[in-house]
Amino acid sequence: MSSIGYIIKQERLNQNIKQTVLAKGICSTSYLSKIENNSTVPSEEVINLLLDRLNLEITKVSNEEENKFLEDIFELYKNGVILRDKKIIKESLRRFSVQKIYLLQLSNFYTYNLFMFRLMLILNEKIENLQSTYDVIKKMEHHFDDKQRFISNLNLSLYYYLNGDYYKALNQLEGTRKLMNNISIEEWEVADYHNILSLIYFKCNELFNTINHASKSLMYYKDNLLFERAIDSYIVMGMAHKKMRRYEEAEKNYYLAKKLVKDYKVSNYEGMIYQNIGSLHAIQESHDKAIEYYKLSLKSKEDNNNVEGYLITILSIIKEYSKQADHEAVLRWCKKGLEAIEEVKHKINIETDSYYWHFEIYRALHSLTNDLESVLKKSINFFEMVHDDRHVQKYSILLANYYFEQNKFKAASLYYQKSNQVLFKQNFIKKWEDF
Repeated sequence: MSSIGYIIKQERLNQNIKQTVLAKGICSTSYLSKIENNSTVPSEEVINLLLDRLNLEITKVSNEEENKFLEDIFELYKNGVILRDKKIIKESLRRFSVQKIYLLQLSNFYTYNLFMFRLMLILNEKIENLQSTYDVIKKMEHHFDDKQRFISNLNLSLYYYLNGDYYKALNQLEGTRKLMNNISIEEWEVADYHNILSLIYFKCNELFNTINHASKSLMYYKDNLLFERAIDSYIVMGMAHKKMRRYEEAEKNYYLAKKLVKDYKVSNYEGMIYQNIGSLHAIQESHDKAIEYYKLSLKSKEDNNNVEGYLITILSIIKEYSKQADHEAVLRWCKKGLEAIEEVKHKINIETDSYYWHFEIYRALHSLTNDLESVLKKSINFFEMVHDDRHVQKYSILLANYYFEQNKFKAASLYYQKSNQVLFKQNFIKKWEDF
């Protein structure tokens, strides 16, 4: 069978068209469903009518041309995974997206979609933009061979990771090791597997596993002179050591990353490294030293036009001044952060709502206004909506403490309970007895 049914479904979802609307006057909705699930072979007439309604032109190619097309996509996929050059990926995806290839070999269609999905993940596309491709892959996955299943597991684990569902990501990926014994797999793919696993283990607080897998990916990246990927691995290991309170080891990894940045002039990583060194001083309560490195990070990110990184660092500076109860400095930096958001939110496609609420909370906390309760409630609702459990828990504790100080004990208990619910979820605990 060909891939035409999946192509029709994918395009219908992309255009947000209901099955009843697409099928009207052409075929029954149930028949369209069978076409989209590749469980029937429709006539050329029905196919053409559906494609016309979708305003979709399909290029039919020979088997030889199809295989060449897939080879080109594979090279883009491989280079995208190894180098992560978003500019090249965007330009290439734009070029390929105008070619709706009618893949005669269904297995090639599966592989094509898996490659494209990973490239979209590297670009950190919004989850809603990935949904249609995700739906198609989930529908196809029981047809995959072992190599396709391996790629799919990597993709889906990254998808769940980006969506904040870290334990689902881990479950998706942990079973992949068995597949790797049954397939032909290149060294760069093994390194990629270890790299993804290290990121997910870190989010799940499995820190020894984080370091183990990051060090395995690091070996390949260093041996093959992939310095940016090596820097990534050093930073992940540094963050894991920091969480384990092994500060000297953390600092060692950060400075190894910093050396690569200096030696190979990878300036776009400089701000990230200063940020992590600053956080290392922050956790050891060296506030002035932390702020010093955060300001170095801020300058580097400003020079490299790293807008989201810039907002992260402003928030880090605010936290350090907040710890010292320096209200004037907190308010000054909150104003700077809110002005930065206002300046970029209509120009650059980045998510700024989270930072807006962070800055608003610290502004309300350190000002003489009476809107802290209202701001905290709204922010908690927002972080629940985006599945950011960490900040739901953090700000629920802050609001509960506020209510407790106001002798509003019932309200305080509700938000302490909300915080505990996140703690239960993070530890896979359903009953208090399991603590």
